[in-house]
Amino acid sequence: MNKMPSPFDFASLGDLKGCLDIAGDDDDVFLGHLISQISRAILAYINRSSILPMPFEDVFDGGGERSVTLREWPVLGIIACRINDVLIPSFVQNAGIWSESVGYIIDPAGSWPPGGMQRLSLRNGRFVCGIQNVMISYTAGYQITDENVTGPKSAPFCVAAAAPLGDWRSDCGVSYIDGTQLTRVASNPLGGQYSVADGTYTFSQADAGVEMQISYGYMPAELAACCMDWAAERYTYRSRIGQQSKSLGGQETIAFIVKDIPDFVRSALVPYRRIVTP
Repeated sequence: MNKMPSPFDFASLGDLKGCLDIAGDDDDVFLGHLISQISRAILAYINRSSILPMPFEDVFDGGGERSVTLREWPVLGIIACRINDVLIPSFVQNAGIWSESVGYIIDPAGSWPPGGMQRLSLRNGRFVCGIQNVMISYTAGYQITDENVTGPKSAPFCVAAAAPLGDWRSDCGVSYIDGTQLTRVASNPLGGQYSVADGTYTFSQADAGVEMQISYGYMPAELAACCMDWAAERYTYRSRIGQQSKSLGGQETIAFIVKDIPDFVRSALVPYRRIVTP
């Protein structure tokens, strides 16, 4: 029985087998575990909890500063910002006039991965001193938001997510152009409903020709490539466990580079790494 893929896996079994040019299934279980192991190692190295969209809550000690750096990115939305249990609203600028009331603003996320860590700052206020008195709830992760699609006019009424920046990984909702949300169902959607599996959205005949918007989490292609490259290195290591060099008939010696993370993988991961601890 094959190992069930983890939702946190950075790469798929099929992609890794293609990378290694493996046609059979004898090593599928091992490769599946290897993908999960390397994916967890990547998360540990880049010092992040998750790559896919999900809610987070950061708790800080207030120190009189005007800004704090959120631990996860790209930030998709702020759910709540509280100081000493007092809810701080979003800062609003009306007709070019700056309000004098306290409110928060968030740095732009950036449209392309890897993006960068983002500050949440206070206008007209500071994060007053205290122990764990600043709580910020938010959603963050790599997400394509409001990708335009049109309900197919013929069966099976399916549309594949474009996924321009990496493989589709999680559904984040579907809406009509006017903002009305469709309801997700397991299968056989009716009007105003949809189902989705592996990035393919299925709609009802009642929504044929209707313009809609889909949102979904994705795995940046660069991170998936890092996972496959690192996993491929570990897979080939099985044939030379403990070896640092090998003699070829006494005429030539091959030296193996043995490191915890391959240099080419480490370099690609650096832009995704959280290097500041608030």
